Amino acid sequence: MNIPSLVSTCEELCGVLEAEYNSLNALVYLLKEEQKIILQRQTDQLRDLIIKLEEQLRFVHQSQRERNALLELLLPDAPQPAQSGLASRTAELPETIRQRPLSIAQKIDIQLLLVHEFAWQNHVLLSHSIQFLNEVLSPWLDPQNQNVTLYGQHGTVHKNVKNPALYQAVA
Repeated sequence: MNIPSLVSTCEELCGVLEAEYNSLNALVYLLKEEQKIILQRQTDQLRDLIIKLEEQLRFVHQSQRERNALLELLLPDAPQPAQSGLASRTAELPETIRQRPLSIAQKIDIQLLLVHEFAWQNHVLLSHSIQFLNEVLSPWLDPQNQNVTLYGQHGTVHKNVKNPALYQAVA
C-alpha cells in the first residue's frame, strides 16, 4: 500500500474508531441507566430502555465491522488474535501511522471492559430479582396451596380454588 493511501486509510480508521468509542460511551450510559431502573423496579422504563440498548448495540457492531474491514486493509497478513484487545492489534500498524489509532484503541478497550462489567452486574441484579419474586409469589401461584383467594373475571371472590382460570387474579 502506498503512503498516501495508507494515510487516508488510517484517517478513515481513526474516524471509525472514534465513532466506535462514542457508541461505547453511549452504551455504558444506557447500561448505567438500566442498572438504576432495575434497582428501582421500573418495568415499563426497563422495556423501553432495552429497545434503546439493542439499537445502540447495532451501532457498536456496525462500527466494529467497519473497523475490522479497515484493519484488514492495513494489516492484510497479520493473524487476527482471538483474545487480545484492539490496542494490541492496532500496535501492529506501521510506526508512521500507529500513534493516533493506538490511543483511541486503548480507550475502546477500557470502554469494552466497562460494558462487560455493567452488563454482568445488570444480569446478576435481574437474576436475583426474578429469583426473589419467584420465592415471594410461589405460595400464591401454587395451585395446590389451599389458602389462595382468587378474584374472578366479574370481581367475584373464590376461596380454595384448585385450578384457576387464566383471567383470575391472585389476591
